[in-house]
Amino acid sequence: MRPRVPAHARARHPGRYGTLGDPHMPPHARHGHLVTDNWHDAWEALPSVAAPTLVLHGDQDRLTPPENAPPLAERIPDARVHLLPAARHACFEECRDTAGAPVRAFLA
Repeated sequence: MRPRVPAHARARHPGRYGTLGDPHMPPHARHGHLVTDNWHDAWEALPSVAAPTLVLHGDQDRLTPPENAPPLAERIPDARVHLLPAARHACFEECRDTAGAPVRAFLA
């Protein structure tokens, strides 16, 4: 299964995208991943995150709306939010040319 990556991103970076996991993952593992995705809820644990945290999010994400990023960051002490313009759910893959800069700045 290939994620829907915008044509401009595919043109710059042809080939496989791992957004949905390893394409060779056995069906039972893919199913387990999807079940976990649907039922995992760490909301109550977020205030106990002690690591520096950057919430990196695409501003055009339709799977997880970008409006979710600020409340998520507010739950994590001292977290920061960075929205990548014109990026969707796979922002780290779609925008690999630009996604690294805010991460490097955060880690510096």
